Amino acid sequence: MSTNAVDEQADIDELHWWDLAEVADNDSAIFGPTAWTLSYYWAVRAQAGTVMFAARTPTSALAGWIVMSAAGGEADVMTIATTEEGRGQGIARRLLQAGVDWAAKTGAEAVHLEVDEHNEPALGLYRSFGFSEWGRRPDYYPGADAILMRFRP
Repeated sequence: MSTNAVDEQADIDELHWWDLAEVADNDSAIFGPTAWTLSYYWAVRAQAGTVMFAARTPTSALAGWIVMSAAGGEADVMTIATTEEGRGQGIARRLLQAGVDWAAKTGAEAVHLEVDEHNEPALGLYRSFGFSEWGRRPDYYPGADAILMRFRP
């Protein structure tokens, strides 16, 4: 079996409202004190100019998700995560591509994100995708700066 078996078979589609509780539970397990709450996911979902995509395995297990917003020719990766099952399988890259494609369709000329300076897997993904650092937010995360990155589709 390929090492990318989950990636090759995972479906990426818009996140359904009935999946928000599952996503929020996984968000809490992954991000701990900086996780989004279920009520925050609902509030973001209600905002105009946002989209949420989820990746699911052939057995319907959640493999990851991304939340994007766009306005005024710019877009933001608000959050992106993969579950334990989805890590190292290319899921994050496919979710990021789905988000960037969506942003381009909205007319975004730039996609922004912020990432914990210690999150080497995410930094590697973003750099390999073509994002470049343009600034920092000191102490944005517990014990870490946020690296501000930008990509021009």
